[in-house]
Amino acid sequence: MIVMNLTVDKVNKLCNICDAFDFDVNIVSGRVCVDGKSVMGVMKMCGRKVTVIPVTDDEDAWERFYQRMSEEVDAYKEES
Repeated sequence: MIVMNLTVDKVNKLCNICDAFDFDVNIVSGRVCVDGKSVMGVMKMCGRKVTVIPVTDDEDAWERFYQRMSEEVDAYKEES
C-alpha cells in the first residue's frame, strides 16, 4: 500500500505521475475515492493522509510507479 500526506504542492506532481502510466490510479481517504489523473478530484483530498492504489497486475510497472512516487512526492509503503 502506498501512502502519502497530500499537500497543495504535491497535487500536480501526483497527477503527472499518474498520467505517465497507462493504468488507473485511485486516491483514497476514508470512504472517498477519486481518480488519480483528475487534478480537481485530487485537489479535494488536500490536507489528508491518502492511500494511492495503482490498478495493475504488472509488478514491474507497479515498482516503477512506486519509485517515482517515493522520489517526487515523498510517498512511502505502509503494511496493511
